[in-house]
Amino acid sequence: YNNLDNLINEFKVFLADYKKKNLKKEIYITNCNLEVAFYKLIGPLSIMSVLKSYEESQTEIKDLLKTIINWGAEFQMKHNLNFITPNELLNIYERLDKLKDRYLFDSKMQDESELSDEIVIWMFEIMRLRKKLIELNSNL
Repeated sequence: YNNLDNLINEFKVFLADYKKKNLKKEIYITNCNLEVAFYKLIGPLSIMSVLKSYEESQTEIKDLLKTIINWGAEFQMKHNLNFITPNELLNIYERLDKLKDRYLFDSKMQDESELSDEIVIWMFEIMRLRKKLIELNSNL
């Protein structure tokens, strides 16, 4: 029985190590996806900040852009988004959604109106990935 107990204990150690490595890999992948989501959000928002068609909302866009760039920079340093409160996250999402509602179906705009939809999609992705990262880190 001692050999069997030793074998069982070795397997438990192996399994725990495997799960931890797998979890770390999943965290790494989620971090990479968050980096992409920040780039995909910051790009269109930056373009919107200089387009004449979004001129009426320049102050709002630049304020949102500043906040999101700061989040992205802090994420690069910490590799987590715990510093963003759920209320702050929701507030930014709602502000981006209002921009989308204002511009997406504006008949005076051409293809650049799609930028307002794109920013909401990528902000939602950041929110989803933030939640996933928090859950993964809590299991580490």
